[in-house]
Amino acid sequence: MKNKKVIGIVGIILVILIIGAVVLGQNNFKKKEKKTEEPYMEAVYLKDEQGNSIFVQTDTEMVFFGTIPQELYDEKEKKITEEDLHSGDVVKIWGNGAIAQSYPAQYPGITKIQRQEKENREYIEKYGHYLEEFIVVPDENEPPYLDISYKQPDALVTAAADTVTDIPVLKLPELVEFSVDGDTQAELLCSMQPESIETVRWEAEKKMEASDTSPVPEGESVSSEKNEEGNWVITMQPGYIYKIKAIWEDKEMEYGFSVTPVKTAE
Repeated sequence: MKNKKVIGIVGIILVILIIGAVVLGQNNFKKKEKKTEEPYMEAVYLKDEQGNSIFVQTDTEMVFFGTIPQELYDEKEKKITEEDLHSGDVVKIWGNGAIAQSYPAQYPGITKIQRQEKENREYIEKYGHYLEEFIVVPDENEPPYLDISYKQPDALVTAAADTVTDIPVLKLPELVEFSVDGDTQAELLCSMQPESIETVRWEAEKKMEASDTSPVPEGESVSSEKNEEGNWVITMQPGYIYKIKAIWEDKEMEYGFSVTPVKTAE
């Protein structure tokens, strides 16, 4: 009988230990879940009457332009649209972390935004002046400019393409260069969105002297499409010279750049 009692007591103790281990494991798992929460930044969303917007990070006061993603939620995690955002809204922002260090900075890799607070008047008064400083209304009398934006392993690069006027792109003495590591998707950011674009490229070896009177060789057509933000996108390859023709209802503009391979350290 004593042996049975001892076995029974040992069994009860083992059950208690197992239950305790399970509970402890669940608590540890919950703690781990909290520790691995996806990082985000907090920012203020500012918008003018024309719908132009900009963000200001609340802790560092970094000013940046950012794309509004499909995953956009209010305080109760209900899905909303960009029209539901108001100037002064405090938001949490998730993304790939690739921020172009221009001024203002640019964050095209935003994947999710959730509003935390509506129309914070203090932030509007503190940061509202950035809308006037950085939102430039295009002057229809000035020729539109074109920026090329693309990602590399360690950076997001955004720089202006050369405007081509009286001389073919192959004959330009100097041409802005973009260094890429293989096939790279490039977003075309124009100050005035064109209705359509035509992209042509030539092998870099076909570059010509400005004084060369021979005809410009026929180039290779490059396909393009629009992304979710409504900007034109092409795929760049190193070793080519590109010409972008932007077409509007009342005008056309041409831009050029060359693409070179990333130089590796020897």
